[in-house]
Amino acid sequence: MRIRGRVTGKTVDALVMVGFVLGAIYVLGRLWVDPNGRYLTLNFQDSFTFEWFLTHATELFTKGESPFFSDDINAPLGVNLMANTSVLTLALPLTPVTLWLGAGVTFAFISTLALAATAIAWYWVLTREFGRSRPAATVGAAFLGFAPAMTSQIAGHPNIAGQYFIPLIIAAVFRMRHPGNVWRQGLWLALLVVLQAGINEEMLFFTAMALFVFILAYVPWKQLPGFAKVLLPKCGVTLLVAGAVLAYPLYFQFTGPQHYSGLDAGVRAINLDAYSYVTFGRYSIAGDVAEAARLNKNNASEENGFFGWPLAIVLVAGAVALWRNRLSRALFITAALFAVFSLGDVIRFNGVEHTHVHGPWKWISKLPLFDSVVPTRLGLIVTVCVGVGLALLVDKLVVERLRPATVPAAAPALELEPALVGSGSSGEVSEQPPPPPVRGGEPAPRRSPKLALIWGIALLAALVPLFPTPQPATGRPPLPALFTNGNWRTKLPPNPVVAPLPGGWDDNIKMMRWSTETNFEVKLTAGYFLGPNDTEPDDKFAHFGPGYRDTIIYLSWVARQRTSPDVTEAQKAAIRADIKHWKATNLVMPVGYWNEKVLRETIDKLVAPDAAPSQVVDGVYLWDVRSISGA
Repeated sequence: MRIRGRVTGKTVDALVMVGFVLGAIYVLGRLWVDPNGRYLTLNFQDSFTFEWFLTHATELFTKGESPFFSDDINAPLGVNLMANTSVLTLALPLTPVTLWLGAGVTFAFISTLALAATAIAWYWVLTREFGRSRPAATVGAAFLGFAPAMTSQIAGHPNIAGQYFIPLIIAAVFRMRHPGNVWRQGLWLALLVVLQAGINEEMLFFTAMALFVFILAYVPWKQLPGFAKVLLPKCGVTLLVAGAVLAYPLYFQFTGPQHYSGLDAGVRAINLDAYSYVTFGRYSIAGDVAEAARLNKNNASEENGFFGWPLAIVLVAGAVALWRNRLSRALFITAALFAVFSLGDVIRFNGVEHTHVHGPWKWISKLPLFDSVVPTRLGLIVTVCVGVGLALLVDKLVVERLRPATVPAAAPALELEPALVGSGSSGEVSEQPPPPPVRGGEPAPRRSPKLALIWGIALLAALVPLFPTPQPATGRPPLPALFTNGNWRTKLPPNPVVAPLPGGWDDNIKMMRWSTETNFEVKLTAGYFLGPNDTEPDDKFAHFGPGYRDTIIYLSWVARQRTSPDVTEAQKAAIRADIKHWKATNLVMPVGYWNEKVLRETIDKLVAPDAAPSQVVDGVYLWDVRSISGA
């Protein structure tokens, strides 16, 4: 019977995990139809940028290029890849896939992995480490892998949605509460920290913040000295080992070329609307796209709340019902605190900014490291607390109330045994065998099928409306023929450096595909990345793309004119200065660009008489400006 039961349990585990994989494929199925020919509609800019990062990672093996820096875009200054989302933990081992099948396939794979593996990792931790039943773990893990915040982040942010190392890190930290195994446990946590740092450092920082708050709320204060005495030596091993491995990458990130210090004010102001926590998001079957866009300022990839009012009611009711449970109480406190933090500096409710009401994040965000946090993403911590809380709620209010009275109920997950974490306030650790886990005053659950049915129906009614919808995907617009099929090798000079014009936000994004398609054989003068403003030396905050030089600013004005304006000598001098700065061999503007006739005529005037008027070459207007730049 034991063997059969064990096999049955493993079969259930396998079926649940397969279900999570199929769920992730369902969410991203429209992308999988043609990964190299389609893109995620709601966040194409990050999709193209990740494909660029994935392709660049292959150059470590094919060309011996540094994985930390590149001047293939933003030439000649380059890009600090450690200060960007280069996902080296994934990009480097997946190099064969990228080279064989293309960056679009690799991007679709890591996006699918983000959802499926996160749910699987949480299921494993909830059942193996935190003592949750399989039904409870399935509900909790499904939410943690496919919550509205996760299906929002997967729209171009596989580094944020890919949280599969996070539950393992949390489990490793709580396993450290037991005395002994200092080096083994410290090394295991160090490995997880290094792997997570290579996917997303922000989520690692969030995990540290959340654990700090949770431990203070969960561990009885008298036991904190003993807890710290056992935990800190192991954390010291982790810090020593992970610090040694990450020392150079972090040094390069924070001091290397094109590093930056914190995010600019616009990004730091991206916060959650308080009303969004009780509203359905656009990615849920009950969601309203227009309402979600209104509440979240049309930021489709940062809907980090949006639990819906039914789940909000069930969560509050569950917190009240389980208030005497220490784990439930600590989860509620942690979630509530970070929900308030996610509202950012200025509180917004139902689409209205209350500029006279400031949240506590206004002062926290001024601290080092915290100045690099996007407040809305703190809602991801709330999502984790809710997911773990759902697993606890299912166990306590449904599963345990269905058990026969002769079957003893399990102790609360993560219950800390005093003998393991210290004795009273003295901080002395006992090596004696631990006594049976205690309930901390929580009454034993009574068998109550009717009450369990009521809670089960309430949970079902709250969670079904959150069932995710597939991510929209669209066919990619064609590229100019100059950048396909190797045409650039015959139509451009050797070692080309191309400046796309008129430049600006859209051009910076589109040129990432030009760079990827040419396998970085054509250097480009702009791009979509995080870096300092090169036109303002004192502005060290992170900006998207390079600073707007005089040429870009002037041509953005020209694009709105009906006829080509007369150009001045000062404007001619400005474009020459920019061409020399870029060390450009060519200027390029796609055929069919908005108001192309006016733009083309104006650029002809600006570069004359040193450079000839443009020629139409393989879908672009092309100017040879080597006579100006000296390239």
